[in-house]
Amino acid sequence: MLKKNIHILLIEDNPGDVRLIREMLKKSKLAYSFDHAGTLSDGLVKLKEHAFDVILLDMNLPDSSGLDSIPEIKRVASKIPIVMLTGLDDEETAVSALQLGVQDYLLKDRIDRTLLLHSLRYAMERKRILDALAESEEKYKNLVDNSLVGVYKANLEGEILFANNALARMLEYSSPEEMMSVMALSLYKTPKERRNLLDILIKTGKVNNFEIDAVTKTGKTKSLLLSLTLNGDVISGMLIDISKRKQMEETIKHLAYHDILTGLPNRLLFIDHLRLALSQSSRNQHMVAVLYLDLDNFKEINDSLGHAAGDQLLQAVSRRLKTCLRESDTIARIGGDEYGILLPHADNEEDIVTIAGKIISAFQQPFIIGNHTLHTSASIGISLYPYDGADVETLLKNADAAMYNAKKRGRNNYRFYNPAMNARTLERMKLTNSLRNAIESGELVVYYQPQVSIDTGQILCAEALVRWQHPEMGLLQPMQFIPLAEETGLITQIDDWVLRTACTQNKTWQKAGYSPVSIMVNLSSRHFQQPDFVDTVSQILKETGLEPEFLGIEITERTLMQDIDLTIPYFNKLADTGVRFCIDDFGIGYSSLNYLKKLPVQMLKIDKSFISGLSTDPDYKTITNAVINLAHSLKLRVVAEGVETEDQLSFLQIIHCDEMQGYHFSRPLPAKEFPRFLKPAC
Repeated sequence: MLKKNIHILLIEDNPGDVRLIREMLKKSKLAYSFDHAGTLSDGLVKLKEHAFDVILLDMNLPDSSGLDSIPEIKRVASKIPIVMLTGLDDEETAVSALQLGVQDYLLKDRIDRTLLLHSLRYAMERKRILDALAESEEKYKNLVDNSLVGVYKANLEGEILFANNALARMLEYSSPEEMMSVMALSLYKTPKERRNLLDILIKTGKVNNFEIDAVTKTGKTKSLLLSLTLNGDVISGMLIDISKRKQMEETIKHLAYHDILTGLPNRLLFIDHLRLALSQSSRNQHMVAVLYLDLDNFKEINDSLGHAAGDQLLQAVSRRLKTCLRESDTIARIGGDEYGILLPHADNEEDIVTIAGKIISAFQQPFIIGNHTLHTSASIGISLYPYDGADVETLLKNADAAMYNAKKRGRNNYRFYNPAMNARTLERMKLTNSLRNAIESGELVVYYQPQVSIDTGQILCAEALVRWQHPEMGLLQPMQFIPLAEETGLITQIDDWVLRTACTQNKTWQKAGYSPVSIMVNLSSRHFQQPDFVDTVSQILKETGLEPEFLGIEITERTLMQDIDLTIPYFNKLADTGVRFCIDDFGIGYSSLNYLKKLPVQMLKIDKSFISGLSTDPDYKTITNAVINLAHSLKLRVVAEGVETEDQLSFLQIIHCDEMQGYHFSRPLPAKEFPRFLKPAC
């Protein structure tokens, strides 16, 4: 268990990554204190001046690159565990870092709160065992200093001539005299070990610190450290019981190659097994299959029920997966909710399909975790040696690509790798890296689309819509990058930027003498999960000088219902300041009437799918009319989204829709073109 008030030092130069780590720690139940250094040199100074429990180390720093930072830190703080943070998915670098003394190796684009907390727990547990081992060694030293070691004499024929009390107790004999009634050979686990030892002793006259496995009177095996000297035909020996030390060493070795939570092999041991399987396969000419498995909705379960339930689910999944495999197969936990499965000897693809299908079927039964019945599924990617790669790194990368393809095709299935997947994966990685720099490099732009009163034609609002002016791909629409931003966690930074930019632009129009209009900004679900959400919006309004009544926030039904009890206080607090709220895409989400009564919402925006269907399906007219009547009965205004034709507008006028938005009036426009719709202030 982690001790209270764990003192963490983060050595990281990227402000965004620093902020991300702070937010992850803040949301955890971990009792901690936090310090930050932006360079290796600053970090070394802090390590000399303060005591830390664990170090989170960025792999690339302004004054140090790659693995060079590790020896520098080890010279200053050799006993503090290090967790490496990197954006580079490179197995060889990971192994090299672990060999240099790093406790764990985390990829920045896959890290989440659960994985970070598990890594900290692993690092501290391993340090505790190492400290215990050091303390144990010190105890053994004291025993030797006080002559509390086993001492004996024997002849070359194996007769014990003398034994002290310490040795008798060590080997569970009642007295030294009882020991002298047995032969020395019987104390060794294997007679061959004593014969080899005697051969060395006769040749050299002395043996120091030789480890043997001894057998006690009751049949137990003990690890002993033996030192011998030969005088004539008399052997004098001293023995120290190192059984506990050996047990600790085995525990440390197990921790280094196994996952603490599930007891399964970890990524490092999985790679070793895969490397061995490839070596054997090249000689025996058979296939090797690598399966990369990811749980489909683990994050939602973890976020809703907590990390304890998430951990129990991972343990239950691990047990169930074991039942699907053969004794020769290897299963490892290689990430937060990711598993690697090695089939070292696959005769044909049919065998692999059978196992993959068995795994998929195993998830049909729910998992009982406490009082909860949890349903989850798995997406599996499969790569084959030698067809999909000749080395460990390539096979893992290709299986990972196949797994993502399985997710895109509906999840709860498996896919074999094909080369086209890699091209899509590389393109996605390139786009992700570009998106990280888009805000700072000024590539994001905001377009504005007017919302118009259907009765008067007056501009009432302007919806802020983000675009990405990509230097190579041109102007990208939201659907080309917003899902990626949500997946990588960059969406909160983009939302903050859009909110600040839109508020600043609205204030600029007011200062230029235009009649005020409201600005509507879409915010993602991640924003409403932030404890400082209200403070962030209030601070942006203060910085830009925009009055709250000229800001509207749009949120979808689906986002709203993820945690409505948490969302309501945020809405009420901002509504009290004058900020308005609109439910976007109404009609395609939960459509619960109950939440409309609980929330300070002023508008509903009918999803454009209903508007586009008005001319082709009478049911859409009925539904649209019903939504407007419902909204008006609750004293809410209704905006029709996606109005493109005169017929659509005419119908909306007939059923008394309040506002419209769409290409029939105007496409989204850059900020410099939008003022043509604005009127001069009176």
